[in-house]
Amino acid sequence: MKLLKIGMVSILVVGLLAACGKDEINNKGISKVMVDEDNGKEEVAAHELPEFLPQTKEWVAETLAEFNRPPEERFHEAGNDVGLVYYIKAQEAIESMYQKIHPEEVGYDEDFSNVRLLAAAISHNQFVRTAHINNNTDKTNLDYVKDWKPVPEDMELSFEYMKRLLNDLDVAINKNGEGETFGVSNLMDGDKVRELENIFSH
Repeated sequence: MKLLKIGMVSILVVGLLAACGKDEINNKGISKVMVDEDNGKEEVAAHELPEFLPQTKEWVAETLAEFNRPPEERFHEAGNDVGLVYYIKAQEAIESMYQKIHPEEVGYDEDFSNVRLLAAAISHNQFVRTAHINNNTDKTNLDYVKDWKPVPEDMELSFEYMKRLLNDLDVAINKNGEGETFGVSNLMDGDKVRELENIFSH
């Protein structure tokens, strides 16, 4: 009789796994369904997450909106230099983060830390682009914009991953885990967090 019960349970488990199709169940029981393999996004089902402070929700939404705006919209203040736009956006994000995000907020030591590190990488790249000019210490001095070094690949990559992380944080914090993610957030148990963090070892 016990063998019969075990057999029935096994059949049910196999059936459930087959019904899941391409769903991936992580160790916390959160289902993730791939919907667009070309751009690395995945559709995430309902996700149980802690409640976040209103100012945290606001910061994430506003910062993501700014990162999604075309760089050209800020060329008037950046001398048509896309790298400077990246730098300005990253600096503004971090300055407002320190004003709005409490250090004890959930994810501060993981996802928010990665946001800060990506912004620091962008800032460093802007320094490298400008430091050779007459010992220039002003990374935004447009008097020398024509002499700046080209935007390096690392800077482009850091900006893109910062935008992806903000997207994933928005899904986690403002959409209760429901929406498309890039898999780069610890809060969403993303499978590409290590890929993002590998940027810091370049």
